[in-house]
Amino acid sequence: MTHRARLLGRGDENQFIDAPRLRFRRALLLWLMTLVVPGSAQLKVGRRWVGAIGVTVWLALVGGVVALWWRARSDRAGVINFLTAADTITYLRIGIAVIAVGWLALFVDAWRLAGPRRLNWPRAVVVAVLNLAIIAGVAGSAAYASRLLQVTDESIEQVFPEDAPTSAPLEGRYNILLIGSDSGPERTGIRPDSLTVASIDTTTGATVLVSLPRNLQNVPFPEDSPMHQVYPNGYNCGTTCLINAVHTAAAGRTDLYPDSKDPGLDATMDAVTGATGLKINYYLMVNLKGFRTLINALGGVEIDVKTRIAMFGHDDSWKNTWIEPGLQTLDGQQALWYARSRVQSDDYTRMGRQKCLLAAMADQLDPTTVVTRAVAIAKSGRDLLSGNMPRKELGQFADLALKSRGQKIQSVSLVPPLVDVQNPNYELIRSSIKTIIKRSERRAEKSATSAPTPDTTPDSGKASPKPSSSASVDPFSLSQEERDKLLQRTANNSRDVAASC
Repeated sequence: MTHRARLLGRGDENQFIDAPRLRFRRALLLWLMTLVVPGSAQLKVGRRWVGAIGVTVWLALVGGVVALWWRARSDRAGVINFLTAADTITYLRIGIAVIAVGWLALFVDAWRLAGPRRLNWPRAVVVAVLNLAIIAGVAGSAAYASRLLQVTDESIEQVFPEDAPTSAPLEGRYNILLIGSDSGPERTGIRPDSLTVASIDTTTGATVLVSLPRNLQNVPFPEDSPMHQVYPNGYNCGTTCLINAVHTAAAGRTDLYPDSKDPGLDATMDAVTGATGLKINYYLMVNLKGFRTLINALGGVEIDVKTRIAMFGHDDSWKNTWIEPGLQTLDGQQALWYARSRVQSDDYTRMGRQKCLLAAMADQLDPTTVVTRAVAIAKSGRDLLSGNMPRKELGQFADLALKSRGQKIQSVSLVPPLVDVQNPNYELIRSSIKTIIKRSERRAEKSATSAPTPDTTPDSGKASPKPSSSASVDPFSLSQEERDKLLQRTANNSRDVAASC
């Protein structure tokens, strides 16, 4: 028996791998084993207790991920709640740091076991570069993941406060008030720029958007609302008593809302309930100026711009900057103007553009974008959103959002000619909204049992009588600008918002 064979019999691998090519292959193998199954390299060369710890931790992590995936198949909301809980995020950050340090130690140990000083210098350089690259990658990824979790936790707490009270769904639906705030140093109060109720089916996630124009008048308050004591006949003090002024009128009225942090906001929700007949469960406040941060974080949003949109107000027309028609990718600033511009436009056309923008964002917010831009998106959430949904309900709403993907969003807006904003028929409005929601529920039930059929017919939102509207006019009898406005307005009342845009 040769000396080499005797060494093999004793299992001492380090002493018989003398050929440079074999030593190089062994170094690459140890590196690859540590990358794929941490600890396996140590098991191979006889450092069993170190390898056993590494492999056991790795198997536990894989097992945990598989268990969560399996649980999510039947309880996706519960898994989301668990992963987004404040304690879980804290433990995850600690765990990532510990695992990263342990993994880095295993790479360094595998490098040492490979005997880099026994390699010729070209092969030693290759092994060194590979190990340094993976070490830098692991350290960088761990730091990124920890930072992402921290920012996500802060953003979640702002939108989903830990101590917020829960609100049970009514008749199988959650009604979420989306408020676009237009606050600023020159403005008194928040003065909501847009008010939209997202009525969501708790089973299917099917969503109906009900938009209220900011100049809606004579809004009634429910009888159990404190504002009903002040305005028993509705908010009817003339052209200054618009629905977007309710917040300012009730701001600071702790005598009416003694337990409220923002009486004006609670009064606004009461006004929306009175107008639509939909009891509001929660609200989401969208800071329109912070909106551009989110768009930029997403890398822009692609929009089919129907007509020129002014990027200036009535008082600064000298800027003469426009968003030109056509299929374009808008950055944050352009998207903000697309949603808000009223030059050569009006509130109702603008409402249609806002819905088109929301539909485009929902369609283009794919998993790849979320992963690659996660930190920027999470940061933008702190500037963009605030709300009163309890954190323990986050999983429920995330699950509903996932269910709603791919479903058509039905839309109705309380705008002329469907609604006379100066003297609205609120009984007819509430009845029509109920009809639209029932139709949405029937469509969701039908789509669950059969393939959906295309349906892009604009819907007036009224049960009867069917009003005459500009949508019945031959569009080719109109000017280009009038036609573009007409097409944009169809998004206000449509069975499929995305198709109308």
